[in-house]
Amino acid sequence: MSAALPKQMRQIVGPPFRLFARALFLVVVLPVLYLIEPFYRIRLTAMPTQRLGELATNMDFFIRHRQFHGKPRRTVHLFVGWDPCNRQMFLMFQRLPGMHVIESRLGTRLLFAWRPILKHTRFLDSLDWDYAEYFMFNNTKSEIRFTEAEEKEGRARLAEMGIGENDWFVCFHARDGAYLWQWRPQFSDVWDTTDFKNTRIENYLKAADYIASLGGFAVRIGAIVESPLPETGNPRIIDYASRYRSDFMDIYLLAKNRFFIATSSGPAAVAIAFDVPCVVTSHFPYSHSSNHRYDIVLPRLITTPDGDRMVGFYEAAERGYYASSRDTGSKDPNMHLFRWRESDADDILDGVKDMIDHLEGREPPPEARQLQAIYADRYLCHLPDYTLAGKIGARWALKYRSLIVPAGTAPACPKEAARQ
Repeated sequence: MSAALPKQMRQIVGPPFRLFARALFLVVVLPVLYLIEPFYRIRLTAMPTQRLGELATNMDFFIRHRQFHGKPRRTVHLFVGWDPCNRQMFLMFQRLPGMHVIESRLGTRLLFAWRPILKHTRFLDSLDWDYAEYFMFNNTKSEIRFTEAEEKEGRARLAEMGIGENDWFVCFHARDGAYLWQWRPQFSDVWDTTDFKNTRIENYLKAADYIASLGGFAVRIGAIVESPLPETGNPRIIDYASRYRSDFMDIYLLAKNRFFIATSSGPAAVAIAFDVPCVVTSHFPYSHSSNHRYDIVLPRLITTPDGDRMVGFYEAAERGYYASSRDTGSKDPNMHLFRWRESDADDILDGVKDMIDHLEGREPPPEARQLQAIYADRYLCHLPDYTLAGKIGARWALKYRSLIVPAGTAPACPKEAARQ
């Protein structure tokens, strides 16, 4: 009964609170906003604080947009948020020069109560964007910084894990269902529809072994994970998620690692916000890519529903699968046509080798570069500045060339072909 009481109270108190809040907005707040508009333009935004990916992605977009286009004159953006999923990430955005971030439960509730009215005015900035701002991302730099005290703390915690100041390390992350189920168990029916996005941590161990063999450290991250990392006996492979995890180090590790082995989930957005190169494993949809040109993408393979036959990306495209840049998987109306298959251990290892080649200045072979260009021209050409997006892995492209373009078919961009 006691657990249900707060919900019952919200159901009773909620409607009159929203009614009062909207009356207050219409009678007091909105007239004031219009009165000061000629002098200062106030723009209100509900800060996305509940999921790490949304927090990092949307705020990083705002900061880069301001850097790229310049700060609008006489304009103040007010961000209101509450109960951030990661305190360190929230704090770093909050203290940036020119940012006006208010942490307030009441303010957040008021803003959401006002939203039905605000969305019809000029005063709401919802941070909407199409997740394909490749030109902007490749012509801006991260503005997020740690303080000297935080740098000292980060180095000390790395030392506790056995990583010295002169050592290099790579983080890796496998999305699983544990975080969402623990965060919002009441939405289990929703999480069931997204579990195809999950990956197995075991698939990353071969890449972790390779990194360790080169003298680096491989650090498994994750806020909440289904199970500890299988015992490897290698001191250079560290299960940070199970043994050392904290809000602060979640961000510090992602900001400081040499590159990040990611899945399409929240931690990838943090690495991108710090301009850290990413190997994005089990990436979807195939008709979208990572933001930076130096990122390496390993698209999820597609099979028939029974899993018996691998499906070429050209076949999926012809059947209307993933035509939109904003589709994320569960929203595609043709989802029933195919099944996703996660990146396996060998593909992830190949992606890591590609990234190390890139960081050390070694070019992929000519055939791989051609396939990378063909893939972009055929499956990303609906996106602006798609040639600046992350490329598919060179080794992945050579291995799956038959899925990228059918034999005997000219590598033309479908958009250009439609114009002819």
